[in-house]
Amino acid sequence: MKKLVILPLLLAATTMFSQCYKKIENEVQAKYRVYITKNKAEATVLGYQVNSPTEVLKPGLICFAPIYYKAATPVFIVNSASKADIIIYWVDSKDKAMWKK
Repeated sequence: MKKLVILPLLLAATTMFSQCYKKIENEVQAKYRVYITKNKAEATVLGYQVNSPTEVLKPGLICFAPIYYKAATPVFIVNSASKADIIIYWVDSKDKAMWKK
């Protein structure tokens, strides 16, 4: 019985800070404003982009889902780090992906 309880808790913990986003055009409707940076020092997330929401299994793994995917968080891409809630720096492997702050 304990194993049945632990598995959902483990899955919730590993995906709590992992993100599946959908880009939207209306900033007012977005939950977060996102900036993609080339400066690793200013990033809040070292992100690695995956192709499917099912691959978002740890913090820093990011999926940009189609707009119709209801479970995805709506985000608006901004052109300045000062306007962003989340700043992403893309890394080259899943092992390097993480939330920095």
